[in-house]
Amino acid sequence: MPFICCSFIVKFEGCHVVDLLGFESSDPNYSVQPDGSVYAEKDVANLTEPVQFMVTARGRSLEAHIWETTVKLALAGHPSQIGEGGAFPRHHLLPRVISFPRRRNSPLSLRRQKRDWVIPPINVPENSRGPFPQMLVRIRSDKDRDTQIRYSITGAGADQPPTDVYNIDPVAGKMYVTRPLDREERASYHVKAHAVDMNGIQVESPIDLYIYVIDMNDNRPEFQNQVYNGSVAEGSKPGTPVMRVTAHDADDDTTTNGIIQYRILSETPHSAAHMFTINGDTGDIVTVAAGLDRERVPQYMLIVQATDMEGSQTIGLSNTATALITVRDINDNPPEMTSRTFSGEVQENSVNVVVANITVTDRDQPDTPNWRAVYKIVHGDPQGHFAINTNHVTNDGMVTVVKPVDFENNRSFMLTVVVFNPVELAKGIQSSPESTAGVSISVRDVNEPPYFPSNPTMIA
Repeated sequence: MPFICCSFIVKFEGCHVVDLLGFESSDPNYSVQPDGSVYAEKDVANLTEPVQFMVTARGRSLEAHIWETTVKLALAGHPSQIGEGGAFPRHHLLPRVISFPRRRNSPLSLRRQKRDWVIPPINVPENSRGPFPQMLVRIRSDKDRDTQIRYSITGAGADQPPTDVYNIDPVAGKMYVTRPLDREERASYHVKAHAVDMNGIQVESPIDLYIYVIDMNDNRPEFQNQVYNGSVAEGSKPGTPVMRVTAHDADDDTTTNGIIQYRILSETPHSAAHMFTINGDTGDIVTVAAGLDRERVPQYMLIVQATDMEGSQTIGLSNTATALITVRDINDNPPEMTSRTFSGEVQENSVNVVVANITVTDRDQPDTPNWRAVYKIVHGDPQGHFAINTNHVTNDGMVTVVKPVDFENNRSFMLTVVVFNPVELAKGIQSSPESTAGVSISVRDVNEPPYFPSNPTMIA
């Protein structure tokens, strides 16, 4: 049920004893609390027009000052208060008359001369189509009954840059806005209203007018980047943080115009179970399912959407960006020999010659420690005739003779070779970290010339 509750607060400036004041409303349907809050005393569902009443503040003593001001309330959200296009009509939102506060003389006037009413702010929607100039309020001094008054305004937007945004009819006191406003360019203005007589003598103390530009949803969310790059280790558990995408909306982020919600529009490659989800409030992307496998899908592409109006797909404005997620490799695949046996041949007396080539496969990312193969001869070469090194391009094992062999002593060798990675397998991998194969090396004879023994026999 519609009701008015604390539409605004009536305040004192420069007063440190507000608790010594009492407030009275001229309309019994509305009350003013000790802190200046205005409340409705009954249901106002049938309110069709703004209501206006006087509020009087007086001290507790008999000789205290008395202040009065006019309060004007409109029922927010009521159909009769909403104009074409959903905007609040100017004559319903804004006070039609702003009066200079009246004060009554008392012996305490010198002590309390700094007390002033805070005028309710003037709210002006941005992007108004006019026609211009548009009347905002009328400034009035009660002394216009006795003398001719001339009104003026000063401050930013009036006689200071940006100049001539606002002007005032010096005789009627009608204040106007002269052109469309842009909240993203400037959100508020502070001007002072003055009243003087025909001789230029001030007849009222200047009053402060605060003009707030009401935000409209005229800006789409903008992502800081069109393409975001992130990564996540394969095998990560659900809920693992991946990356954050961020969009900014130039509209007022204290209203739904600037409150953004994120969502994922698509995930490539497509699968029945999505691998990622996004926090609608923060833009944080996390894993939502297990099964990330770099060897199967090395990269995912997400199309992410940011929508204002708290993510409304009907009235919100949207924009999109791309999130590329690379699946980082872990050592979840040990190297495997391509055959259980390999063979080679060595010529006797040769040194530093590759005599056999061992090939392996490793599904992990090439040129990383997870992929690199390390070979070791574990059996069949007690004299150390052979060594095995890794080809850093192909990852093959090169069996090299490093110590001459003699055909007459050894016509063949049967080596046992193991291969493994220089880093440990990832936790949870059940496979053996190494693979084994046999390498058969035959020795080829060389036709060596005859020779005399070192101790010849003398024949008589």
